[in-house]
Amino acid sequence: MTVVACDSSSQMIAVAARRITEHGHLGSVRPHLLAAEDIASLRDGDSFDGAFSNFGALNCVQDLRQFARDLAILLKPGATALLCWMGPCCVWEMAWYLAQGKPAKAFRRFRRQGVTGRLAEGATVSVNYPSLRSLAQTFAPEFRLEFIKGIGVSVPPSYVETWTKRFPGLFGLSVRADSLLGRCPGIRTFGDHVLLEFRREG
Repeated sequence: MTVVACDSSSQMIAVAARRITEHGHLGSVRPHLLAAEDIASLRDGDSFDGAFSNFGALNCVQDLRQFARDLAILLKPGATALLCWMGPCCVWEMAWYLAQGKPAKAFRRFRRQGVTGRLAEGATVSVNYPSLRSLAQTFAPEFRLEFIKGIGVSVPPSYVETWTKRFPGLFGLSVRADSLLGRCPGIRTFGDHVLLEFRREG
């Protein structure tokens, strides 16, 4: 099995390449400096058995309809695409920033036009938080949405680390509850991230 690992950050690709070498996966994992918007360039005659995207990278893709078309061309009929998004409504985020008197950050995921995220060295990126219904429509008819799982419904985001250190017992309980709450219809959409399982239509 060969894995093609892509990222738009040269620093992340360098880290990945180093770990691939350290763990003896040379040849089985091929790192590529490539933005999600350019995945069509991976087509070389062969089809992929599946795809995985993590950490909300696709929230930064502006033309998701074109991305869905390009991804469909790369995948075999019946292949699975596991796509992890930053959810459209994170209860933890709203409570955390409202408690700090920052309503703009608390409700930033509700902005239809998206928000501007600031990266290192003054770079910025536009971030959108599409609804799950709109994502299902955007990826159709090439893909069918088959499964939804909330991630971080009861587990707080990483920026709430100070809370988790103060109350390790409650944090452990929230971790155990997350696997259950993440599967509950309605509640599962309130997580920091949402994992969508798409099936490539034949």
